[in-house]
Amino acid sequence: MNAIEDQPFPPAASLSADDIRRRFVMRHCPHQLRGLEIAPSVSPVADRGTFDVTYVAVPGREIPREIRSDADAEWHDGGSLAECLSGRLFGYAVASHVFEQTPNPLGWIRQILDCLEEGGRLAILLPHRERSINRYRQDTTFAQVVSWAIENPSVPTPMQVMDFLSQSFDDSVETDYAAPMPDFAEAPRHYTDSQAVDFAKFAWNEGRRLDVHCTTWTPASFAEVFTRIIDARLLDARIVGIFGDVPELSGREFLVVLEKTGSVRGRHAK
Repeated sequence: MNAIEDQPFPPAASLSADDIRRRFVMRHCPHQLRGLEIAPSVSPVADRGTFDVTYVAVPGREIPREIRSDADAEWHDGGSLAECLSGRLFGYAVASHVFEQTPNPLGWIRQILDCLEEGGRLAILLPHRERSINRYRQDTTFAQVVSWAIENPSVPTPMQVMDFLSQSFDDSVETDYAAPMPDFAEAPRHYTDSQAVDFAKFAWNEGRRLDVHCTTWTPASFAEVFTRIIDARLLDARIVGIFGDVPELSGREFLVVLEKTGSVRGRHAK
């Protein structure tokens, strides 16, 4: 499947930076088909005024009232996305800055692909680890992703909570990620180590979902991990493209496009 034609889009000269970003993402989806957007913001990537799209709420991310419709769905913890969507199939799905918050990233992708037609595409926008509050964290590994798929946590694990809260830094002041960064011990922190421990214990004891980045990615690390996952036959998909330093996107994020290659529903739904 080649990049999709630009027919529904106005000339680039008339677009804002946000609209150029949205157009870039949607060009890599079969947008003439019915689609999904997972956890949309008030300014969704797939605008319902232009595209035939169903919005899906996830735990901790409600659909904003301004864009909500009776046709939208809620993906609850412990339930399958296919059940939430009453078994309907879609041509594509889009997710912007939500993948990194899911505690079972492989299971999350499997569930979305289970709701796509064969050949359907999943477009994921992700924060770039090296250019975000995750700068001092290590990349998520193949072993971690597979082990979480086996464990299938519904809320972030203590390790995920600890890793985010104890290794992220406060970038509320504009940060020049191209310049040398201080050692982590010198970086401003949102949370102390003691606070990170307390939050991790609280989340575990109460079964609470905290708003943390469970995983961290760069374009290279995503390609390495998910190539291994696909080669191990753990995911019926292929990587169409990973787009990092392109003018259409913020330098602090990148786009991953996957394409569903299997036709059997439910094989990897967990």
